[in-house]
Amino acid sequence: MLRIFLTVSVLFWNQLAAQEQLKSVIDFCQDADCLEPVAAILDKNYNELEFDFRQLVQTDAYGEDMKDAVDSNLMKLFNYSRCGNVAGTIVPLSAPWGARGYLENGTIQEIFKVFTLIVPQVNNPPEPLDPTVEIGIGPPVWFYTRAFDHSVDAAEVKELVTQFLGDLEKDNQPFNRTTFVIAAFNTHGLMEIGFEKTE
Repeated sequence: MLRIFLTVSVLFWNQLAAQEQLKSVIDFCQDADCLEPVAAILDKNYNELEFDFRQLVQTDAYGEDMKDAVDSNLMKLFNYSRCGNVAGTIVPLSAPWGARGYLENGTIQEIFKVFTLIVPQVNNPPEPLDPTVEIGIGPPVWFYTRAFDHSVDAAEVKELVTQFLGDLEKDNQPFNRTTFVIAAFNTHGLMEIGFEKTE
C-alpha cells in the first residue's frame, strides 16, 4: 500500500512540475510575443500542444555536441536577420530557437536543422544571401512536449531526449520516432523537447 501511495505521489509531483514549467514557457511567450500553442492538453508529465503555421529561417549543422552545433550556427540566422538577405533589410525574429534532431535506432545522429522563428507579421520573408540558410514554413502540427527550466549540457540533452522517447513509448503514444525538436526560449535554460504527434 505504501508503495502505491509513493508511486502516485511521485507521478502527481512530476505532473505538477511539468505543468509549472509549461506555465513558465507560456508566461515568457506572452511577455516576449513568441510562438504560443493554439491548443494544449495538460494531463501527464508531458503536454500535447498544437501549433499553427509558422515561418522560420534554418540551416544544417553537424557535430557530436548538439549545443555547440546550435550555438555556432545561430550566427548565420542572426546575420540573415540583420540585412543578410536579398532585400537588405532587418527581418524580425522571435523565440524559440533551437534544432531539429534526428534519431536512428534511438541514437541521436550528428546532423541537426538549426532554426529560429520569423515573427508572424512578416509576409513573404526575403531570401537569404547565404546559400546554406533557407526559409521554411511549418504547417499546423501537434507535438508532445516536455518543458525544462534549467540549463543542460550535451550529455543531459541526450539523456532527456532518450527518457522522453521512452515515456512516450511506454504510454503507447503515436509519434514520429525519427526526429525530435529542442526549442530554447532564453539563455537561462527555459526550453522544451518535442516529438511530433502522428495521429
